[in-house]
Amino acid sequence: MSNLKRIRETSGMSQSGLSKESGVNIQMIQHYEQGVRSINKAQAQTVHKLAKVLNCSMEELIENDE
Repeated sequence: MSNLKRIRETSGMSQSGLSKESGVNIQMIQHYEQGVRSINKAQAQTVHKLAKVLNCSMEELIENDE
């Protein structure tokens, strides 16, 4: 499970709710959660918007590729 999905679900927020509050396209959120796109390669501004809404740090959303 991606960090984004884990943190989003822990906060009780839906993908559509996160999309509305952050201004990040819901399709992008789905792609980050499913691993279709790497959140590690997302623009810092996008990660910042998601982190702000989820009340976490940007670092917490980054995937550890170890």
